Amino acid sequence: MHQPTLDDILRGFSATALPSKEAHMLLPDFLRGPAHEIESFVDTILTKEYDGGTCLDAALSQLSEEALDRLVRKWVATLDSDNLTEGIESLIACASLQRPAALHPFLERLFEVQPSQGNYYASWPWRKAPASAVAYLAAQAEASTDKELRMQAFECLLETRQAAALDICAALAQSIPARHPMALYLESIGLSESGAALYAEESFHLVFPRKHFKPRSQSWNLPRIHPTWQLEAEDGAYRFGGVGSGQCGLCGGKLHRLAELPENRIGLSERLQLASLETCLSCLGMEQPVLHYRHEESSEVVSLDKGECTPEFPAMPLKQCEVRLAPTPARWRWQDWGLSNGRENLHRLGGFPCWVQSANHPSCPCCGGKMQFMMQLDSELPDEDGEEWLWGSGGICYGFSCAPCRTTAYMWQCT
Repeated sequence: MHQPTLDDILRGFSATALPSKEAHMLLPDFLRGPAHEIESFVDTILTKEYDGGTCLDAALSQLSEEALDRLVRKWVATLDSDNLTEGIESLIACASLQRPAALHPFLERLFEVQPSQGNYYASWPWRKAPASAVAYLAAQAEASTDKELRMQAFECLLETRQAAALDICAALAQSIPARHPMALYLESIGLSESGAALYAEESFHLVFPRKHFKPRSQSWNLPRIHPTWQLEAEDGAYRFGGVGSGQCGLCGGKLHRLAELPENRIGLSERLQLASLETCLSCLGMEQPVLHYRHEESSEVVSLDKGECTPEFPAMPLKQCEVRLAPTPARWRWQDWGLSNGRENLHRLGGFPCWVQSANHPSCPCCGGKMQFMMQLDSELPDEDGEEWLWGSGGICYGFSCAPCRTTAYMWQCT
């Protein structure tokens, strides 16, 4: 079959229906084609107000950074409530993750138009916004008597993650009043109540061997062509999956190894020594929502949860392989489980977590302090029986560490 052209792919779109099955079939090859055609495709979808669905979302991530910037300037600079469409909202949501700085010149306009109003990602364009944006939001909050508008300003200020903005948020939280304690809002942006970071800035993606995953069969769910599946890995390979060395303190069974990684990469210490990250897949989330472990200097993994249970759903270990680590490029520093919609590689080490629900850092069972985010594993990992492992209904597993206590903890979230 020839490489699909822009005309080929656009035949499957209309203003009144979702993309056709044929469009979904052609899209993977089209997205491997000329960069200018991908940009033209997105621009046409927005111009004609087609319902691009998952095809548009996939194309947005395949744009070059320069093309994404151009489309933001074209469609956001003149945005008002009359020409706001679902396609433009998708463009803004994509840019708020991949290129938030491209939206910063238009933040005041976005505050007035309120794209994606009511969605959890509505405030993300303000992430790491400059001081001028903080001053604008503070003025909006001070001048308005509308509680909802002040709450909108509060959420945008929070997302700037600037110290001055957080001080304003603390004052606003008392006068709005805010829906939750300030500590929960700080945790949502990765800060403890004292202001300490709960995640490492540096992040890595896990790179799995080719053919480790089953091919996807659904026409709407694209094969693993997203750029986060194509990252260049560092030298060095690490064990993944299989049976661990420790014993579960609840069911008494052997722990399951998630990965074996250097301690300095997982926030456990500054040492290069490998630590075996293990948990009980049979008990995690089923018998107890969070499981905790201590890592001895001798490399022994000790379960800190004590009890007696017979798991209702005994689990097989994850399929063994060797994984490599790929430094995460700036464009993919922020990812989201919902907006990814199964396309992206969300197997990550460090960086900011992709929460499925609200942020939730467990407390260390030894010192009581909030634990730092360490790593996350997405669903659909193969187990040793060849089945796809799901965290709940298909969510994400999160790992956390406390370096002073040499403890780790695991939990998962799903919808």
